[in-house]
Amino acid sequence: MAEVIHEIERIRLAARISQAEISLTLGVTQGHYSKVINGKAELSSKLQERMQAWISAQGDAGHETTTARRMKQLAVSIRQQCMELMHLAGLPSEVIDGSSRS
Repeated sequence: MAEVIHEIERIRLAARISQAEISLTLGVTQGHYSKVINGKAELSSKLQERMQAWISAQGDAGHETTTARRMKQLAVSIRQQCMELMHLAGLPSEVIDGSSRS
């Protein structure tokens, strides 16, 4: 687990990405990301998987423009907000996670 944390921080710092930006991409708060990185909160298996996926994607997007990166961040944010809205509206989990088929 520590390897994932060290690698994501190495890439984040080299790319000059803020904790707020990467936490949005990973689907956690900046505060939680900071606690995980600093060993004050446990790294869940789901967050570890998202971190590994993000690290892998960086090899493919090594020269990604600031605009492209921001567009991806906004897409993640919009998806999270839609999921929260559906949850608050009381829709079944199958609809929220997209597994419902008509």
